[in-house]
Amino acid sequence: MTTRRSFLAAGGTATLAGLAGCLGLGGGGGDGGDGGSSDPPDGPVANAPLPDDPGSHTYARMDAGAESTITYVGNWKCPFCAEFSTGSDRVLSLKTIVEDYVAPGDIALEYRALSYSGDGEPFLGPDAPRAARAGLAVWNVDPATYWTYHEYVMANQPPEGQQWATRSKLVEFAREAGVGDPRAVGQAIGGGEHESAVRANTEFAASAGVGGTPGIVVGNDAYSPFNDQGALRDALDRITG
Repeated sequence: MTTRRSFLAAGGTATLAGLAGCLGLGGGGGDGGDGGSSDPPDGPVANAPLPDDPGSHTYARMDAGAESTITYVGNWKCPFCAEFSTGSDRVLSLKTIVEDYVAPGDIALEYRALSYSGDGEPFLGPDAPRAARAGLAVWNVDPATYWTYHEYVMANQPPEGQQWATRSKLVEFAREAGVGDPRAVGQAIGGGEHESAVRANTEFAASAGVGGTPGIVVGNDAYSPFNDQGALRDALDRITG
């Protein structure tokens, strides 16, 4: 993966021809969804295994007892992250990673939302940090529905340029995805909960060499599931022995 540490450190807008992924404030590509509702997803990601004690993990996680953990660094507003979830021929999708590595118990996966650049400015719009806090609120309120919520938002993601991640819209997504207590999610969003955990993701991404979203951190290296499919496969196979 071509890394852009300078982007995360300086908070600028990075561009790189041919690199698929969201790289700057308002950057990236794709049209996004129209925000229309659909039935809650019921696939491998939505039904991913959870750790025995979800509450002991700050960040959302899928884990069937694996010894090795990878980290998916994404952004709730990134259209390429939506494509990573919904799948296409040009990406090693989240569904495939879950089916091939997570569900069998070979690898655990943690999700971190990159919502601030290195200078503290929101990444992909001023509402992106709110969307990240909402995700952590769902993880804490009703972890059993977290991955369904994640996939539902990705499948119904409004266009990136819109400031769609309002408190009311995020609560609506939680309700439609079947989260047990959407009101508690809304209260957490309104109370500013999980802000420190969201901000910590910027330093994590920078130290791991993540230059844009989606990025997959395997060991000490970061990969794009769009541009590094073969290398990412090889890295996942190596840690599974």
